[in-house]
Amino acid sequence: MTALHESSGSARLHRLHLRAVEPGRQATLRQIGRSRSRREQLERLHLFAAMRSRPPVFAYWSAALIHGLPLLNAPPATIHVLAAGSTESAAHGVVSHRRSAAAPGVATHGLQVTPVSETVAALAGRTSFLEGVVLADHALHTGAFGDREALTSRAELIEAAELLTDPSERRRSLAVARFADGRSESPLESVSRATMALAGAPPPELQLRVHDLFGVVARLDFCWPGLGIAGEADGAEKLQHPAFRRFPEVRQELAARAGRDRRIEQTGLRVVRWRWATGRRVDLMREFLLREGVPLDSHRRLAEIGLAP
Repeated sequence: MTALHESSGSARLHRLHLRAVEPGRQATLRQIGRSRSRREQLERLHLFAAMRSRPPVFAYWSAALIHGLPLLNAPPATIHVLAAGSTESAAHGVVSHRRSAAAPGVATHGLQVTPVSETVAALAGRTSFLEGVVLADHALHTGAFGDREALTSRAELIEAAELLTDPSERRRSLAVARFADGRSESPLESVSRATMALAGAPPPELQLRVHDLFGVVARLDFCWPGLGIAGEADGAEKLQHPAFRRFPEVRQELAARAGRDRRIEQTGLRVVRWRWATGRRVDLMREFLLREGVPLDSHRRLAEIGLAP
């Protein structure tokens, strides 16, 4: 919805910025206008590479963009490359990272880029556990029916993480590599699983198929069978907005989902749902899980995933 207001200096009407809901955040129209599409960003990297005397090897966020890896937060506007030398440097919007003993660059989209395993390991060390899990899960994902080839393997992620020289980065990256699970089918599922772990929840079963007398009822995002709880990461937030409910197809979708939930609950499981706002925040996930009766032990879980203080 767009609102209008009268400015204090004149009688002219000015269009207010439209708040556009995106996964986990809001943005104004001006911010959206300034953001580049992936195609435009790739063109920018191609132009940068063409201006260099030697083909650069893109790394970190630039490499993630080239590989098509999902990022939980907006990447920096800078270009990231590998360079010779023992220290990192930044100038004119380009960050040069020290080369490690990892594998050389690979060709992707006509550009030289760090391999997926090295890219994920490096970003997992530099960013948060949540962001690292989103990247690593996507890299390991093989599709619901094994119809997608994984971009890398857990062994390769661990090997790349072990090559990181900074101890704290290596520790966080190794924790991500060992925690990652290719069964997560979306960034919301990945980040939810990470916030659950940081909140202290016991590991849920992933993509569990629930059956009744008529066959398969559903494949659940998360399930704690011993607690009788089925968890669903609800990414279809727009379906809940009143403005969309007047469309017949939306009403049909909501009715079908309600019927699916009833069938799940008839098998003895209680369905709980959450959205991006809860899924990406440890404090809100902790409150949600406690409210739904999931026992939490953060000290134990942090030790299990290798992040205990």
